[in-house]
Amino acid sequence: MSQSVNTSVGKLANEVNDDENYYYVGVKASPFANDCVVFGLNSDEILALSKRFPNSGSDVVNGTMIKGPPFSIINALAELGYRVICSTGEAEILWTLQREL
Repeated sequence: MSQSVNTSVGKLANEVNDDENYYYVGVKASPFANDCVVFGLNSDEILALSKRFPNSGSDVVNGTMIKGPPFSIINALAELGYRVICSTGEAEILWTLQREL
């Protein structure tokens, strides 16, 4: 029994270490909205999105407001190397995106 536990712990440790090769951000919006809140962007990414989506960049708690439809913003983040890995919600959705470091 302890050998299988040690094997499981070892596998989990390897999976956790693999996550260190990724960076995650969140995009929160209604699919019908014309603005989103993006969490976790660095200053260069905020600047890039602000240039592409004018009147953006206002700070909200722990994030940045980007003026544009959510799927346009997600597609712009895809150009920066991000990909959607999951989403949750109905009226308001949080998309989680990751990119390799």
